[in-house]
Amino acid sequence: MTRVAAITVGGSVIAWRNLGIHSAMRADGVAIAQLGDVVLHINESLPSGLRHLHLIGCPTRTSHIAGLPVVHVADAQVGETTAPSHASPQLALRIVGVDHVVVLADDVRATCSEIEQQSGAPLKRVKEGDRGVQGFHRWGSVILEVVERRLVAPSDVATTATYWGLVVVVDQLDEATAHLGPDVIGATRSAVQPGRRIATVRSGAGLGVPLALMSR
Repeated sequence: MTRVAAITVGGSVIAWRNLGIHSAMRADGVAIAQLGDVVLHINESLPSGLRHLHLIGCPTRTSHIAGLPVVHVADAQVGETTAPSHASPQLALRIVGVDHVVVLADDVRATCSEIEQQSGAPLKRVKEGDRGVQGFHRWGSVILEVVERRLVAPSDVATTATYWGLVVVVDQLDEATAHLGPDVIGATRSAVQPGRRIATVRSGAGLGVPLALMSR
């Protein structure tokens, strides 16, 4: 089964550390942090944004799935991507894991069809509402949420689906938002998932990647 082992983002390591996501620097200059069973790679040599996902168990070995950049790793390589034990803990955020990665697409159904064909991950459900059409796949512990680009980033021009942002689960959302303060993170609100709440990190935090924190 296809699952996400790691997520690579470009941009400032300091910005993530200031948020409370502490990392350890590898010999190759890539900073890594543990987000539950997924490793975050922060590569300052890359432009800011969510650049690609590292996949395990994908039945196809293409460099892109539905236009989304991916890197394939073997089970034996998982230990090579794991943050070392001396990495500083996420004391401020107490991150439990990655809930979902948001993908933008002009044609959600066509993109979801390609994802299913190329990754073997079935389309779990399709939702239609105020946020347009949304499709959901699961790659291991991470949900891939495909949404209509026109409703999220109408000014973006792309010929294929693109990564947009991610949502991480924290142990104590109120504690995390109080620690970060209103200048860094917005007010908590009800999430789409019943009984859960979510708060969005402001762009001024300098991550270069849309990020939201969600309660368990």
